[in-house]
Parts: sequence; C-alpha cells; structure tokens
Amino acid sequence: MLKMSHLKKVLVASAFAGACAFGAPQASAAEQAVDTTVGTVGQATAHHKVKASFDSAALVEGVRKDLKQWGIHTPQVDKSVTDSVDAAVAKADAQVQSAVKQAGYAETQAAPIGKQKEADVWHTTHVKPEPATNPNPIGLQQSAASDAESNPDAPQNFTPKSTDPNYRWRNDVVSKTLAGKPQANYVLHRVPGVWFDSPRTPEKSNKVMSQGKSLYGPGTPIYVGKDTMCTMAVAGYDNAGRKVGLTAGHCGKEGDQVSSADSWQVGPTGTIVSRNKKLDYSVVELGSKAEVTRSYNGVMVNQIAKRGPRSGDVACKRGVATGTTCGVTYTSGKSIQVNHVCATVGDSGAPLLVRGRLVGFVSRGLLPQQINPSCKTPLQGALHSPTVGTNMGAVMADLDRRGGVGAGFRLPRS
Repeated sequence: MLKMSHLKKVLVASAFAGACAFGAPQASAAEQAVDTTVGTVGQATAHHKVKASFDSAALVEGVRKDLKQWGIHTPQVDKSVTDSVDAAVAKADAQVQSAVKQAGYAETQAAPIGKQKEADVWHTTHVKPEPATNPNPIGLQQSAASDAESNPDAPQNFTPKSTDPNYRWRNDVVSKTLAGKPQANYVLHRVPGVWFDSPRTPEKSNKVMSQGKSLYGPGTPIYVGKDTMCTMAVAGYDNAGRKVGLTAGHCGKEGDQVSSADSWQVGPTGTIVSRNKKLDYSVVELGSKAEVTRSYNGVMVNQIAKRGPRSGDVACKRGVATGTTCGVTYTSGKSIQVNHVCATVGDSGAPLLVRGRLVGFVSRGLLPQQINPSCKTPLQGALHSPTVGTNMGAVMADLDRRGGVGAGFRLPRS
C-alpha cells in the first residue's frame, strides 16, 4: 500500500475534519437513493447548505405539536434560547462554507504531491501503487446465481455484475480519519456521503448466496424498488408459514421488489405487500429464494418486546450506513420512542434492541430536515439529532388486527 506524504495528510485531513465537525450534511434517518438497474449510485446531494437565517422557535414549536399528537408533552419554547440558536447557526454556516473551501484548496494543492510520490515509487520499484478503492471486494464476486448452467433456478431476467457500486473499499487518509480509524488498512463505504466504516457482508450470507438464495435477518441491508436502500428490522414467519420481513414504511410502496444488498447477485427475492403509513412499517413477503434468521452479522434477536423501552434504557441499532450505534432512550409512548441513537440515510428500518429484545426500528430523525444534524462521521460524537423509532409491540398488534401476510409473526428458531 502506497503511503501518502505527510503534507497531504495534514492538509486534507485537517480541512475535511473541520468541515465535518462543524457542518455534517443534513438528512433524516430515511432512504438513500441508488440505481440498482444500471449498477450506479444515484446522485444524492452531498452537502446541504444550512440557511443562515431561520426561525428556530417556529421549528421547535412544530416538533412539540408533532410529539403532542403521540401523547408526548414537552416544555414551552424559551425564546432566548432559540434566538441564541439562530445566531449560532448563522455563524456555523459561515464556518462550514469556509472549511469546505479550505478542504477543496488543500486537495488541489496536495494532488500533485501524491502523483509525484506515485511516480517516484514506480520509477524505483516498478510496482504500481494500490488503488484507493478495492476493485474486487470480498464477497461480491459473480456467483452461482449468475450462471444459469450451474444454477438452473437462477432468474433469467437478472444479470448480476462483478462488483456492487455501493460496496466501496477506501484507503485514503480522509476516509480513514473521518471513519475514526486512521490506522486501518481499509474502511468500507456503502452509502454515499456517509463516512462511517460500514458493516461487511457476513460469511453466513455468502454461504446462502452460493446456493442461489438470499439470507434475511435483523440488520440486513436491502434494496427496495429501483432507487432505495434501507435496512431490514427483522425476518421470520407468519401464522400461515410464509417467510416475512419488516422494514420502515417510507422505504417503498406496495408492489416494490426487495433484494438483499449483501447478496444482490441473486436478484429480487421479496415484495412489499402492505404498509402502515402512520406507524411507518412495511411488510415484505419473501419468496422461495429467501432464507430467514434471527441472527445476522452479529445481531441476535432473542425476543420481540410487547412494549417500547423505558426512559433511560440504552438502545442499540445496526444499520447499513452507520453500523452499530447506541444511545439513551428519552421517552417512549404507545407507538413511538425517542432515543439518542446515531442514524442517517440508509439506516431506515434498522432494528433497535435493548438487551437482546427487539423494541423497535429506526423511522426518522426527530428534528425538522432544515436543522437535522444527522450522523455522517463518528467524529461527531453525540452532536447529532435524536432518532424516532417505531415500537415493535405496536407493529405486532397492528399486524394481528389487520390479518393477512405478517399476522402472527414469529422469530425463526435460529
């Protein structure tokens, strides 16, 4: 691996760290656009400028009204506090734009140094430096599902590609620093604009994929339709013995096909058959080429909780964008919970667990999108928006009340 010059490390890392610390892009814990048809990532806005002047008092009041309809009462808005917030945001906006400009300048200045270093290495050793992005990630080779001769049951209208555009290994100093792992050889990016080291495809999924099937469980990254990436909360069986998965309701609409982002080569293996917009959940009926598990990539669901977490409970989630993060629960009502779990685009539907009990899944960010500081890098620490989750007890009760696919949901034995 080519070692970057010290000057480039200092210039680029300092500027980008400053940009992310003061101005993480705004986004809710919602879906991330991708294009699974042509194999390219949809262009999402990488940086959203925060308005330098806005009425935060009105925005907070809107949040209070939103929470009130769920039975959660909060104190009146303190005008002196919101005025201070307005002033701070205006100042921060200027700092963000300055930091971004410095980062761009630093990258421009450092690029010739990096190229010269590569040329020096080539001249001395005749060995080409390693690329910044691994062109052949482990677990994403064209597999049995791509060969109709070795796998007669493979979908005839699905042509897998050799690499997943949303599975990108990075070894540049900026990516490793913003992932909080400056000494790592590589970090993995699975959602554009997010700097966390994302979860890898587990070997268990690869094993099932070699049989021409996809494995689904808590935390499985999924593609919904042609342009959405989310996370599955849980998978199991209903009272009719059908294989069923649950995710966030805003991830897609009824009729949308679902495939595992960890075994996308297999093609679509499920379909959204129903959803509840108020509770924000979707029911995915999985087909014959899907297997389900209660344990996926280190996440184990021992029990589905009938009630939400208690205030003070520490809840943890596993999502495709930001991996495993935990936070304290602020409040929990009949249908929703609010906790300080870090989540961002792509993490919608991610399971929320308390001591092995599935208490809910990620629905959205608490704050309005205009001032929603969602997680983009672990360097933010606790400086991110609280997360609103849907309680699993409410979902289970609604499934049983409605009947049909998903009613009587139960976990797999393993």
